[in-house]
Amino acid sequence: MPPRGDAGGQAWKGILILSIDESIQRLKAEILSQDWRLSPRRLELLEAAFTCLKNRFKSRKGMLAILAMADGAVDYMRKREEERVPPETIDFLKETMAHIVTLYEDHDYDPEREDELFKRVFGRFNFLKQKVQTGRVENGDDARQAVPAAVPAGQRPVAASQSGADPVVGRLLDELRPLLGRRDGSSLLLQRLLAGVVDAARAGEQLTAARLRGLVETLERKAVPAVAVQAAPPAAPKVLRRHEVLDCPATPVRILAVGDVRVVVPESAVSLVRPLKPRKRGAYLRNGRVPLADLSRLLKGLASQFRGPLATMKDRQLKQLSLPVMAPHGISLPEIPDEDAAWMVGVSHGNWHGVVFCAEAGEAAVTMVKFRKGKNGDIAGTAYLEDGGAAPLLDVERLLRREGFLTTA
Repeated sequence: MPPRGDAGGQAWKGILILSIDESIQRLKAEILSQDWRLSPRRLELLEAAFTCLKNRFKSRKGMLAILAMADGAVDYMRKREEERVPPETIDFLKETMAHIVTLYEDHDYDPEREDELFKRVFGRFNFLKQKVQTGRVENGDDARQAVPAAVPAGQRPVAASQSGADPVVGRLLDELRPLLGRRDGSSLLLQRLLAGVVDAARAGEQLTAARLRGLVETLERKAVPAVAVQAAPPAAPKVLRRHEVLDCPATPVRILAVGDVRVVVPESAVSLVRPLKPRKRGAYLRNGRVPLADLSRLLKGLASQFRGPLATMKDRQLKQLSLPVMAPHGISLPEIPDEDAAWMVGVSHGNWHGVVFCAEAGEAAVTMVKFRKGKNGDIAGTAYLEDGGAAPLLDVERLLRREGFLTTA
């Protein structure tokens, strides 16, 4: 497997490759960054993040178009000298990244909302493009061209350790950073916080700790009405109880070895089990995808090799699809797909699809008769089998919604 990059990604023959989670974390980090100057390395990381996300959302036209506009802004910044980049470009990029994070973390796909958001971003993009093409920014005050819109010269927001800016700002942002790893609506708070900071910059206000605290307090009041807070009774202390092993309906599951860890997945979620050819494995790992055209066989239809929703599609449609190689998350599970995997197992949930590389794949299903809850990343709990064995149960829906491919046909 290629060595890990210095920012958490993989460096494959000089090409930086980020996972889905790494890409989203990179966008969140840039949204909250105080330093509005993007170094060549940060631009490279953003380009890698957008490449990964464009593959992830290949089937969603609105999201793909928004990503393309953000990527276009990064490409423009890379080609221009820093002092010649219009400050509005940074505004647009940060706002667009906030929209991307929000769309990614929304569990339900809403085509109408996504289309409305695309039109809004497209309007901003066209306005920015026209402003750059007319040269109004380039012929303006050179001292303000690398500074956010309407921020007076000499007051560019930079990291507190790099200038005499309020040192409390850096500490406050550090307090906000835990929001980056949460998926409970915190991205909406970050998006609104970003909008407030941008508005303050346009009004000529400095990025101070007082300003940030005021924004956060205002947003929290809007999110939780004061009346509701006063009316809420004191929370009773939680009694932590150990999860019990409960009987469950007899459920067929398939045993897989992901790295050195044996897990089970519901048999109903398994859409394909195929040996993995070593000569193809490297290309799949490098690209992070398995083209379904590679699975075509002479005298055997492609759709007939699948179970579930993919089996209902026409061969010509399947041959145009590529499924992502997914890496389940959880303690003891490998962080990246197995480079020595011997099997690829396709899994589906509704219209979400993907493949998992496995060292072993059970030839037949076994029966789960008991279950104990115990969340661990993509592990939902422990499955107890009819033969007396036990293994972690993979939450296929969670994994697919994070890294899978959505068919909208």
